[in-house]
Amino acid sequence: MHLPTLISTAAFTLACTTGLVQAAPIQARGDQSLYGITYTARNSNGSCQTAQEVKQYVQDFKTNGIMNIRTYSQECDQLKNILSAIDGSMTVTAAVWLDGSSKDDEEIKQLKSALNSANPSQRKRIQSIMVGNEVLFKGSVSSEALVSKMEQVKKVAQDIPVGTVDTPNTFTSSVIQACDVIGLNIHPYFASVDIDQAGTNMVKQYKAFSPKAKGKDLYVAETGWPSAGKTKGDAVPSVSNVQSYVKQLKKISDVKYYYFEAQDSNWKEGGNDGVETHFGLYDASGKSKVAL
Repeated sequence: MHLPTLISTAAFTLACTTGLVQAAPIQARGDQSLYGITYTARNSNGSCQTAQEVKQYVQDFKTNGIMNIRTYSQECDQLKNILSAIDGSMTVTAAVWLDGSSKDDEEIKQLKSALNSANPSQRKRIQSIMVGNEVLFKGSVSSEALVSKMEQVKKVAQDIPVGTVDTPNTFTSSVIQACDVIGLNIHPYFASVDIDQAGTNMVKQYKAFSPKAKGKDLYVAETGWPSAGKTKGDAVPSVSNVQSYVKQLKKISDVKYYYFEAQDSNWKEGGNDGVETHFGLYDASGKSKVAL
């Protein structure tokens, strides 16, 4: 599937919003493009994409100025396929999916295989390896078990930084200490904020957590806005609000972030608010939600 090209948007000004933490001014990113995007290498129905399909998605990301890709697991040979598809100007954040089952060790085994098959130039394109996604928030893995898995992955990763991704309020001190890099999932929709305040809210949550990172590399691993689902407080899911949030994010230059996500994932469950399948920049058919 060929994804339609997103054009740069016109200048967009964020209004000041209230909050306990004063965020730094939001400045324009020079290239007016999103910093990064999350990508599962799955089609909307959940089937694995072929190496050629992955190559096409990666090319479309690059065409749209999106140079950084974040993954979630080793499924579908995605790390191998992405490394084969990207060039020296792009990066990928590799991942190990954890759920507290025997599959965790299989994920690490597959990661080791992918790293062993990568050549030196491909390894340089791996920004980091993130072990688990919101496992503390979901309660699927304890802090102690998570730290143990990260140490296990560090032996495989060698010189590649290793960390984990979770919501800002669920990180424990032991997990932070074990991380080389920290990823935060920040979704203003779930904070029930109005779309006009979404970009500033994201930056404020990031700035509030920053001192806890103690100088370690910190970035926003997920942030997005749903195009359909239930209204949550002042947060209204809609295509127009997706467009607004993308415009706001393109103005943010002092925070590294990955937009969640490339395409609507119909294979997921909708969640209590019915939004989980509607976060894509593209709908299930591949049609762009962002104004062209």
